[in-house]
Amino acid sequence: MFPDIIIKSIPSAPEHPAFNYQGFAPQESILDVGHVKEPGYRAFSCKSIFTRDQEIVVRDGARLYADIFRPASSASQPVPAILPWSPYGKTGTGPQNYDTIAPFRAGIPKSRTSGYEKFEAPDPAEWCARGYAVINIDARGAGHSEGIIALWGIQEAEDIYDVIDWVARQPWCNGSVVMAGNSWLAISQINFAARLSHPALKALAPWEMYTDPYRHFVARGGRPHIPGFHRMIGEGFAGPSGAEDIIAMFQKRPLYDDYWEQKRIPVENITDIPMYITASYSTMLHTYGSFQTFREAKTNKKWLRVHPYQEWYDLYREDISNELQRYFDFYAKGEPNGWEDETPSVRLSLLGFEPESPAKTVVERSELTYPPERQRLKTYFLDASSGTLQPKLPQKEASISYEAHHLTDCVVGKPDSSISL
Repeated sequence: MFPDIIIKSIPSAPEHPAFNYQGFAPQESILDVGHVKEPGYRAFSCKSIFTRDQEIVVRDGARLYADIFRPASSASQPVPAILPWSPYGKTGTGPQNYDTIAPFRAGIPKSRTSGYEKFEAPDPAEWCARGYAVINIDARGAGHSEGIIALWGIQEAEDIYDVIDWVARQPWCNGSVVMAGNSWLAISQINFAARLSHPALKALAPWEMYTDPYRHFVARGGRPHIPGFHRMIGEGFAGPSGAEDIIAMFQKRPLYDDYWEQKRIPVENITDIPMYITASYSTMLHTYGSFQTFREAKTNKKWLRVHPYQEWYDLYREDISNELQRYFDFYAKGEPNGWEDETPSVRLSLLGFEPESPAKTVVERSELTYPPERQRLKTYFLDASSGTLQPKLPQKEASISYEAHHLTDCVVGKPDSSISL
């Protein structure tokens, strides 16, 4: 922790009004084929073992707790483990979940998830059937895990190292660990890989992230950036001891300094781990960091897929789960499935507009490099009088506005009623 770090109080898991608290109950149970958590959710198609509130002690003595799902057959046939890392609640317990955080569950059918999934992470019902264990952990300071919630940096990296080490030594694990997930779960992957390494960690799947909390998150362009979003994230925390208050730290240290520098993730230090990266233009919060990670990481085993969807929806697409399994199988199981030789290094997408627009939708077109070598940069200017982008600076002033407070967002106050954006 930084010497002058500001720690804010957070409610405990039982006290948090939006926390799906299910008590602290270390135990092991069997989830039979057909098991459903609640009507409408995905059923388990593989007999699985559910170990709840498993204690894992890290180097400073702090006890972290995980919910572990694994195929029942792993007792005699060890499997690789997927480790998604965040403080958002380990098994559908936190306030962040698809039923409440996005309209229409961000397009994810309820039947695609089991209700046991960690927010923004691979689903245990899906991946036990694919021959993997899923380690849903409460990061330091979250849920019942001891300590203070720290935002990235070396503390998180050391905790991840220790948990990887513990998982790889379990008799049901084949010694291989991989990581996957969106947003915080992606940031934690590159934060670890940029600072430390562990021989049991075989591959990463950081699917949309940022690399610089100051420039990408709290002070984009040097000004406070969507403070309501920051509060929403912080108000979702629950734990025993508090959380690093990054908003208060921005108020205390509004200019980029050594505090913010030690939060920046030096992706240029990533040299020896395969990475399957995704990016999109759907949120912009993660756009720059995703492309930056692909371009600056020094590992020669990296793939970029730019998709035209929302990131959570993309995570649970069946065809994408099939592809992610192929990637993990290659590195965590040693299956000679041709991943490295057959997978395009880069796939690019572009979300198009109306049929008559010259901007056509492109879905995951294969490229050799990013940016493509044939790209040519051009400058365009927004002409508000026509609602178009033009190669020359408009000669007259005009204005146009856009109402974006809710799902009925639309262009308003346009000077020409024939304009359609």
